[in-house]
Amino acid sequence: MTKQERIAVGHRLRQQRALLGLTREQFAELADIGAGYYGQIEVGTSQMSIDTLIKVSRTSRLSMEYILFGEEQDRPADQTSLQALLDRCSPRELRLAEKVLQLFLLRSDL
Repeated sequence: MTKQERIAVGHRLRQQRALLGLTREQFAELADIGAGYYGQIEVGTSQMSIDTLIKVSRTSRLSMEYILFGEEQDRPADQTSLQALLDRCSPRELRLAEKVLQLFLLRSDL
């Protein structure tokens, strides 16, 4: 990966972190990586391992493809925005989302 590509990756991560309202330290803690190392990723001076990329992807709610290349994988036309949101959830978040949806559907039957 070139320095320019690393800088672009860092820029995409910094933008998303700002949208999430997190400091570098908070984001790094949530991702379970060192704050200094994460800062180096954001400024483009360090590369990520696959394990770190996975952690950063889950924490940022961005696809690995978007983090690396700045573009999303083409999604089938019938895939809903709800499915796109669910695709970015952790297993724990999926279980919670399922419970909320079940409660919503039960409530709408009343």
